[in-house]
Amino acid sequence: MSTAPPRIGMDRFVAAEWMELAASVVRGEMQAEGLHARLAADIPGVQVQRKTLGIINRMWFPDDQGARELALQAASVETSDEAARTAAYEAVAISAYPYFRQVVENVGRLLRLQETCSAGEVHRRMFEQHGKRTTIDQATSYAFKTMVSWKMIQRCPDKRIARAAALKLSQASKRLLDDAANRSRRSVSALTATDPLLFPFS
Repeated sequence: MSTAPPRIGMDRFVAAEWMELAASVVRGEMQAEGLHARLAADIPGVQVQRKTLGIINRMWFPDDQGARELALQAASVETSDEAARTAAYEAVAISAYPYFRQVVENVGRLLRLQETCSAGEVHRRMFEQHGKRTTIDQATSYAFKTMVSWKMIQRCPDKRIARAAALKLSQASKRLLDDAANRSRRSVSALTATDPLLFPFS
């Protein structure tokens, strides 16, 4: 297993609505121009639009054959229900961006131990892994915002982080997350029930 720190890559907020549109493009239900138009309407600044589109493209339209197959599976699973959408989005994200996987793992570990955690606790763990840099701070904050949109976590009134409403994980979604985790971790084993990547699910 490689110990090299992952390239951040996913350093912008990615809304669930944009992921839903991207999955529709993968399924052939709409043209990519529809996604581009939505990003242009939602995001001020052409450069930020391009950056966000690049992040989405790497998740849903990767060059690697194995990653493409996973994206196709995720787009198929995504239509089932809310839990399936969350699982699909997490799967393509952790497959494409090991840094995002690490944020999810750290949140999951903390929420397995306690009902809520502070953003600072997660930031500290990411600093320990990657050094205390502004880019790490920003990317981790964007990951929190993204995870809220994908219904993985929620922000409490005191700004602490808690798990969102527990989601029922189907067998198809579980297999998808197994595949994504194995790609990201370069492993070959199925996720156990206590794996931190599964914290949003019951």
